[in-house]
Amino acid sequence: MRRILVTSSILALSVATGNAAFAQSADDAAAPGGSDIVVTGSRGQARTVATSPTPIDVISGEQIAQLGGSMQLRDVLTQLVPSFQSQQVGSSSWNSVSRPAGLRGLSGVHVLVLVNGKRRHNSALIDLNSGSTSMGGNPVDLDQIPASAIARIEVLRDGAAAQYGSDAIAGVINVILKSNPDAGSGSIEVGQRYKDSVNGSDGETVSAQLSKGFHIGETGSIVVSAEAKRQKATVRNQDYTGRIYSQVNGADDPREASGDRRRYQGGLPDLKSINLAQNSEFEAGDLTIYSNATFGYREARVGQAGRYPATTSDIVEIYPDGFTPYYTMAETDWQATAGMKQTVDGWHLDLSTTYGRDYVRSGADNTLNASLGTESPTTFDTFSSAFDQWTTNFDVTKGFEVLGGRNLQVSAGAEFRYESYVTKSLDTASWENGGYQYPADSALAGQYGAIGAQGATVVTPDDEAKVQRTIGAAYIDLALDLTDRLLLTGAGRFETYDDSSGSVWSGKASALWKATDWLNFRGAFSNGFRAPSLSQQAYAQTATQVSLIGNAYQLIESKIVQTGSAIAQALGQQPLKPEKSRNYSFGVTLTPLAGFTLTVDAYQINIDDRITLTGLQSSAGVRQILIDNGFSGNQYVRFFTNAIDTRTRGIDAVANYSFSLGDFGSVRASAAYNYNKTKITHIADDPDALADLGLTLFDRQTQGYFTVFNPRDKIILGLNWSKGPFSINAKETRYGSWKALANNAASDQSYGAKWITDLEVGYQLTQKMKLSAGAYNVFDTYPDKNTVTNTIGSSPYGSNSPFGAYGGYYYGRLSFDF
Repeated sequence: MRRILVTSSILALSVATGNAAFAQSADDAAAPGGSDIVVTGSRGQARTVATSPTPIDVISGEQIAQLGGSMQLRDVLTQLVPSFQSQQVGSSSWNSVSRPAGLRGLSGVHVLVLVNGKRRHNSALIDLNSGSTSMGGNPVDLDQIPASAIARIEVLRDGAAAQYGSDAIAGVINVILKSNPDAGSGSIEVGQRYKDSVNGSDGETVSAQLSKGFHIGETGSIVVSAEAKRQKATVRNQDYTGRIYSQVNGADDPREASGDRRRYQGGLPDLKSINLAQNSEFEAGDLTIYSNATFGYREARVGQAGRYPATTSDIVEIYPDGFTPYYTMAETDWQATAGMKQTVDGWHLDLSTTYGRDYVRSGADNTLNASLGTESPTTFDTFSSAFDQWTTNFDVTKGFEVLGGRNLQVSAGAEFRYESYVTKSLDTASWENGGYQYPADSALAGQYGAIGAQGATVVTPDDEAKVQRTIGAAYIDLALDLTDRLLLTGAGRFETYDDSSGSVWSGKASALWKATDWLNFRGAFSNGFRAPSLSQQAYAQTATQVSLIGNAYQLIESKIVQTGSAIAQALGQQPLKPEKSRNYSFGVTLTPLAGFTLTVDAYQINIDDRITLTGLQSSAGVRQILIDNGFSGNQYVRFFTNAIDTRTRGIDAVANYSFSLGDFGSVRASAAYNYNKTKITHIADDPDALADLGLTLFDRQTQGYFTVFNPRDKIILGLNWSKGPFSINAKETRYGSWKALANNAASDQSYGAKWITDLEVGYQLTQKMKLSAGAYNVFDTYPDKNTVTNTIGSSPYGSNSPFGAYGGYYYGRLSFDF
């Protein structure tokens, strides 16, 4: 079956290589022949994918609706955009829910997200997944936008800081909401993971989506959308190899042989969510008033590594056979935009204001704080975090005739933004040291219980963050059709921050040359700027985590300290400074026949002073610094720093070809390819304070996260056939090989490339109702297994697999229009 699917795709593509973005629905601004109309990347004048001076992918609402029932929105983009990648991490607390994702080998903090062209607020959840290249940043959470509300998504794959703001180093994702008042659609989908030989069937998911448009009087419209999802946990584990029960008089406890060694329950979360959206517009004379809003609420529960009676993590009077702690989360997210547009003397004016807030309450259940002994609670609210953002924009644009009738599009604007990030410590019992000492009749007699809620992320009162800042910006954007075949564009932007980030100028120049009616060349150069996120400046925590220490995965206690704290300063930390970038790209677009588009773009992105966490710092000297500051000294310490300069080089090739087979139906063939390589060009010198302790700021393992921890290449082949009421959609995705480096090269791990097959069959029951059934990862492919010692019983597979480590998933969906 796999060979048939791959061969069919290649044969169909022998005429053309293709684009992952297929034809769009009626609610999208689509044109035939791959000439989708886009508004991102060219202020004031819509262009097509093929005539844009920078590469853009268009993801249709049809595709989003097809994949969004069982996938999060970031996974939909991973399926369809070759250079976009999300990670299916497991047992990483909130990173199992709000997962890391990025574009062109960079992280989520380097991608600017817009909704209807307006900046989307960031999440209160920060990225702390091991191996992530956006450590400590709080990227926008795409999954809080209901898929049922989306008409299309435009992905600008090029630096755009000068046009849209300082985060847009890797590109821009612009989510366009549905606006058709005459349309209505919905779907119900159920599915689950393939049966696992150890854990049985899991990952059962039920989702429902609904969207409906309405007229408001004679000149107004509104589209309201909703979706709800219930997802059960997915777990892949193996036996714990340590001692479960303490020995009795030097002999094994009789329960040792039959004890539960599968207490590790890390994986995909147990999740409940609901998302709502509205998009409305009303005309009052020559004034257009518009608004849109989204609201999201979700609860999640994520299993952690088991704790056993033979360790100081357990109190046997509470859990005689040990326990599995669970991270818990309750999150509320909303954003609202209101604005007005008007044309005055040919100038198109747009004034808007947007407020967004994300609030998260983190906790743990089925756990305890062993240092409190038998009086310990088993459920905790550990801390809350909140991110607020208020953005006001004023934009103007007008076209002029210059140079004997040539079109010059002039756009300009100003932006004012307020941001706030706050964390608050909650239950005192989650972090306090009760000083419990195991009694004389215990096998652990004289030892002290572990401090803090097990399996939880803890923020103490000293760790609390409360920071805010304001940002002002002004920009100008010019586009000149110098000749019928040559387009020149330029943009400049000034941004100023009222914190230590300071002020910066950024600029961009690009050009498109129409060599023939079907062949275009394009290129761009820009520089960019990313201020340290508020979370990177102020976040601190204590947590237990799974890490590769030496040549074995172990459960350790990790402490992230604030950049200005006494501990960080004692280890040589310096104040954070902004990242600075330079982007270069050159590409070609071809449209030699109707229904066919091919684009190939090469790029290079240089980033200086990238901000990330240091490696885990541990030594006798670090232990003493911790003790001097009131901690036990058992923690591995990390802090944020401007650690490295990087250079990322890559190639994107995307296109599609739609054609008819006459009486045998119609075909849409697609292919996409991305090659991406990041090199560390400079590593910051070790601070004297660290060097004196014999430690390294940025160790070999952490360097590997940037250079080899993600696949170098990715191939997507798609084939969609339809005839009458029948349709078949097949897709093959190849993820390249990747590595996990260790500080000891002997413990390095390599994971081979894998092909993943997705297949869906559909039947149009009526004109407005369709039944579909399919599977992701049809052949139940898993990543290669880890090759280092795993004592805690966690998943045996590579945790950073780009397609996850949970096997196949099958589903059925009923979709309808009304």
